[in-house]
Amino acid sequence: MVLPIARSFHTQTPYGRLKGYRYGFPDAPAIVVQGGISATGKLWTPSGDGWWQSLHRLFADTDDYQFISFDYFGGLGGSDCPDTPLSVREHSNAIHHALQAVLPDESLHGWIGGSFGGVLGLQYALDNPESLERLSVIGAAHKPSVHSSLLRYFQQALIQRCNDSQLGIVLARALAMLSYRSAEEFESRFSSSDDAFEYLLYKGERLLKENGNSSRSLFTHLTPVLNEYSINPEPIETPVHLVDFTSDTIAPPSLVTELETLLPNCTSHVSVQSEYGHDGFIKNVPQYGTSLTHFLFETHLETI
Repeated sequence: MVLPIARSFHTQTPYGRLKGYRYGFPDAPAIVVQGGISATGKLWTPSGDGWWQSLHRLFADTDDYQFISFDYFGGLGGSDCPDTPLSVREHSNAIHHALQAVLPDESLHGWIGGSFGGVLGLQYALDNPESLERLSVIGAAHKPSVHSSLLRYFQQALIQRCNDSQLGIVLARALAMLSYRSAEEFESRFSSSDDAFEYLLYKGERLLKENGNSSRSLFTHLTPVLNEYSINPEPIETPVHLVDFTSDTIAPPSLVTELETLLPNCTSHVSVQSEYGHDGFIKNVPQYGTSLTHFLFETHLETI
């Protein structure tokens, strides 16, 4: 059984010290799980407040695999914050460097990536074709959508131009939270726009309260990366499982479909009807969980 208890570790990489977490037996085949830019490697916790807690029930009953996750450079966890932002390729390379240090061999049974973690998974598969057996990309694509880029530009403008630096963080996070959810959910969840606005401000204030001014690096070191990346999927031979969400404006279904057409070995593409927007990758695990576990554990894939 993979308990929701992590053993943390640190690895020195060319870009600084990277903090990771391991769940399960350390000699079992490894699956990397990475989430969005505000995620940490604390995927699952005994108290149930892990970053991707909803994913744990899919894997709790297995003892055949271990799961590894990393805090991002410049993120909210225990990894370093470099002086300058890293590219997607550098983030991928740092994880590869860390895995070389903690695994007997550097091969991975799989990679599960939601949002930014899916982007990194594509880059990792491109850079390390011999060491990744299968990749699940959930709520992510090979390039940013124009709409999501504009939203992130406004987040950065709030950080850069707000005279009150803490208020800038609160407002930038509030705008980010607005972009993660759908119009349909806001209509059904809130009785007035005032209530919705108070909720968004609360989410921004909570980020600042829990992480202090270090939360600023989300918008100076990670948000810009999501506007600047472009990954060519055509050379990626790794079998890929795709999941999109109908109301997602960050990784819209049309962009995920474009990714599917460019991938030479896309084995499955699941489109989930969801009111949760981009956060469907966290909220809608029951709707795509069966396809994910089938892809990881049951589908016969040729050895790369």
